[in-house]
Amino acid sequence: MISFPWPRRAASSRRDPAGAGAGAAAAAVPSATCSDASRIGVVRTLEELDEKIRECDCAASDGALRQCFGTFRMEPPSGMPDDPFSEEYRQLQFDLYHRIAGKRYELANEATVFDVAAATRRPFPFSTGSAGTVGESLISTGFIVRSMNLDAGSRVLELGSGWGTMTMALGLLGHSVTALDVEPRFCELVRRRAAHDGLPVTVVNDDFAWVESADQSFDAVLFTSSFHHAADHLRLLRSLHRVLRPGGRVFFGSEPINVDLPYPWGLRLDGQSLWSIRKHGWLELGFNERYFAEALRRTGWFARKHVAADPAWLTVWEAHPRATAALRFTAGDGTLHTAAGVADGGSIALDPARAGIALFGPYITLPADRYIARILFRAAAARRGQALMDVAADSGRRRIATRAFDLAEGPPIAELPFQSDDELRLLEVRLFCSEGCSAIIEAVEIAPAE
Repeated sequence: MISFPWPRRAASSRRDPAGAGAGAAAAAVPSATCSDASRIGVVRTLEELDEKIRECDCAASDGALRQCFGTFRMEPPSGMPDDPFSEEYRQLQFDLYHRIAGKRYELANEATVFDVAAATRRPFPFSTGSAGTVGESLISTGFIVRSMNLDAGSRVLELGSGWGTMTMALGLLGHSVTALDVEPRFCELVRRRAAHDGLPVTVVNDDFAWVESADQSFDAVLFTSSFHHAADHLRLLRSLHRVLRPGGRVFFGSEPINVDLPYPWGLRLDGQSLWSIRKHGWLELGFNERYFAEALRRTGWFARKHVAADPAWLTVWEAHPRATAALRFTAGDGTLHTAAGVADGGSIALDPARAGIALFGPYITLPADRYIARILFRAAAARRGQALMDVAADSGRRRIATRAFDLAEGPPIAELPFQSDDELRLLEVRLFCSEGCSAIIEAVEIAPAE
């Protein structure tokens, strides 16, 4: 009997409704009577794990399978190396994979066997017959599309296209999509679905290393529940710069990037992930949010996070090349507001007869880092009066930085550096003006500070 002496508490699992494995398997699982799976237990041996997998495999429906996933987990290993960016740390994770999967990791392990013709007629998530799984998948797709907010006719590289759910949505929006997947069955499925709808989709059957030799560039690169299968995620992050057009962005949608993962990154040890690793050999990594933000920073990216209200697991990380990154917001795009000014089109005009909050917004989420906030004023408009600029989080309840200045002095840009060791939610840049203030605010920018 192989024992896993892991004393620390495991991370709570995050559902991954867009993933291929659970949905495909649930549709094919025969009906059977399972043992009572109401008690959550810690699995400590491979024998115990195999018993839990047998229980899962007798689930009669997608819902029953997912319920079974929630009844077991493993504890994370103790004694991890201090440096999560070290080769020693990485090797520990792949040694752990070897112990659980019973084999060394290689790309061939990512194979997903399914009937392409049947999936063309009724692809995942609809093949599960589960209202919950389908509903969450549709919510996820919509939230990712809204968060990306791409210009019409954008060129998109989708890495790990899987069942083609996002591929079809982006294609129907009129974007030109290059869909890459290592699984040939997924590639054939996407080809058939795109051909049926007459969509501008190019299919590439290859692994993520394809970006290192690609001679194309894109307005956006998208991972949807696929980045966590990257065996060398740091190398992949570094390589993405070469396929991105100026002004382009990288999106990580519905990925297991969690604030409560008790280690920087590594194998997820919840029931569904263990089932996927042990039964199928898939690589199921997870990332602590603080580590992921630092990994992006070290590989040249500047990130913000889009957070869905429901379901709680749903986030989209949006990354910009750090050297040129600046998030820009205007009143015209609905992100900046005023109480003591007048919003006119894309700008805000200060009212000299009123004192108060002349500017607030955009209410975004940023990871821990060092930043600089800028208020951009119209250079041709007169500026005068005393003002106070600040940066606050949690809808104004937590002030991060502040500065007082004379609107008439200096260039038409007010800058305020700020930093935080914690995630900044509902972040806003504010401008408080006394009576007599006059200026026109064109935009707010937030950029990384080196």
